[in-house]
Amino acid sequence: MKKMIRMAVMTAAMFVAVTSVAQAQGGGRGRGGAARVMAALDSVKATDAIKAKADSIIKATQAVTAPLMEAARGGDADARTKMTEANTKQNEAIKALLPEADRATFERLTAGGGRRGGGF
Repeated sequence: MKKMIRMAVMTAAMFVAVTSVAQAQGGGRGRGGAARVMAALDSVKATDAIKAKADSIIKATQAVTAPLMEAARGGDADARTKMTEANTKQNEAIKALLPEADRATFERLTAGGGRRGGGF
């Protein structure tokens, strides 16, 4: 009986730990990159005008990368490279909107945070 209670407590603790990490990483699938960029903009205290422009850039990039993502799932090896390039251009465009003092912080916050270890 004692062993069963201990197992139940350990299972609950592991569940809480995993869901906390998933939440901290920006929620569910498909939102990680955009959520991370917007969180980075919040961290550098970007103005609402900059956030609006960044949101437009993100949506334009998502329109480009959505078909590439499907192609990558279908086995197109070149699609992943194109997605990485599009996301790099996105981050550079957003970084250009920021004051010089905030660019390094933004870059640090958005670098290498994808699920597979790089990009968005």
